[in-house]
Amino acid sequence: MTLSLNCKDAGDPVCTHTMYGENEEELLQNAKKHGIEVHGYTEETWNDEIAKNKDHFRKLIKTT
Repeated sequence: MTLSLNCKDAGDPVCTHTMYGENEEELLQNAKKHGIEVHGYTEETWNDEIAKNKDHFRKLIKTT
């Protein structure tokens, strides 16, 4: 079972990148990497974003 999360679904109006992971932890690590490399998050701002919106992001995760 592979999990996926699309950046546009998560709130970015332009980015259509999809992150994948074999479990939620791996998926969120890949989303973090993408957020830092592409969207300018820092470790701190990413952790703040996840702390505030983790339930929202969980609802957007799809099984592929």
